[in-house]
Amino acid sequence: MRSRLIEWLKRDYGGSIGRMRRKMHLTAIVATALVLTVVVAALDLVVWNNVLVQVDTVVDLIEAKGGVLSADAGITDDDLDANQGFNTRLNDVALEEIPYNARYFTVTFNDGSEIVDANMGSIASVDTDAAEAMANEVIASGQMEGFDGVYRYRVVPMGDGTMIIFYFAYDDLFYFDSFRYASIMMGLLGLLIFALLEIPLILWVTRPLEEAQERQRRFVTDASHELRTPISVITSAMDVIEIESGESEWTRSVHHQAKRLEDLTDKLVALAKVEEGERSLSLGDVDVSTVAMGFAEDFEAVAQSKGKSFSFAIQPNVVAYADTAMMEQALSILLDNAFKHSPDFARVELSVSSASGLASIAVTNDVAGMAEGPHPELFDRFYKSDGARSYAGGHGIGLSVVRGIARAHGGRVSATCVGGRLTVELVV
Repeated sequence: MRSRLIEWLKRDYGGSIGRMRRKMHLTAIVATALVLTVVVAALDLVVWNNVLVQVDTVVDLIEAKGGVLSADAGITDDDLDANQGFNTRLNDVALEEIPYNARYFTVTFNDGSEIVDANMGSIASVDTDAAEAMANEVIASGQMEGFDGVYRYRVVPMGDGTMIIFYFAYDDLFYFDSFRYASIMMGLLGLLIFALLEIPLILWVTRPLEEAQERQRRFVTDASHELRTPISVITSAMDVIEIESGESEWTRSVHHQAKRLEDLTDKLVALAKVEEGERSLSLGDVDVSTVAMGFAEDFEAVAQSKGKSFSFAIQPNVVAYADTAMMEQALSILLDNAFKHSPDFARVELSVSSASGLASIAVTNDVAGMAEGPHPELFDRFYKSDGARSYAGGHGIGLSVVRGIARAHGGRVSATCVGGRLTVELVV
């Protein structure tokens, strides 16, 4: 089951189409989560407002009756209307039941802030001492209305003192908490259902794009392979001509252009392969240090022939879980680019290190006329800058291959210019 899941993820979520699908999934889920959050929050606010109205209705009645509710008090709609700011009217049945259902107590203070009375006849869970302590806390807070635990309180000024009403609102608060919990759970369930439903929908919507890309990749691969035969014929013909007539400027030019075309076809095939993502990789533990050391020794001769300085600092035993052939290709492209696209007598440096379990390959070379800072545009396909780099026979596709290799391995690649020196770093 696990292997099938991994194969499915590689098939449908690998490569550039897979990255697009992941972004679509993430965008859809985030947008849906935001909408559900707003809806749930709005519902909770509406319910909370209704709970406050319900609770304050009872407090209004207690205040209107001078702090004492009883069956004989004769509660009517006019009692509610007498309290300014209260706009909800209750029917007769609800009004008649309030004196029997309401649990409350009141504490009265005189003008000297001394407690002169505590009406405890409609509450059983609080004694007189606790009631007086709660009242003193409310007076000290300076708030005229609020909640003290499960009690809704209100400070009511009177002619000869102050009365504080405490209404036991446990049932109302419990109802709101239950509704809030249920709304959050329903929102999360809705998000989960949406996430499960949008997976096949996104796969279906993007399937034509995947098929079109596959046809394009197949065309590039087939065309590149078809080009190898005429390139080989041209090269062989030039060899024969040189044997019979000797080397000339024209044969050298044909050889050079044939080599460029062969290099381009190789890179197009490599680019088509890396765009398939992890599906095209033969993964295993790769000793990046050993691979880099081999290339460093090979490019020492290149540096001497071009009159450029080359140095390297390779940390031993740097291992990456990667495709060996692709790592070799990335190293070759990075070093080849550094020597091709740097001015005369430039310095080229190669460093290999390990950090946080990842392998880092960085190639630095002198550049002329390049702006300071990051340069992600260098990884665009067929990119060539004016003046910043001298592309001696390049096609502007090498770094695109390196970026594809990084993405296929779940890594990253960057290019940054600091102090007239460009550093291209690959992390896998």
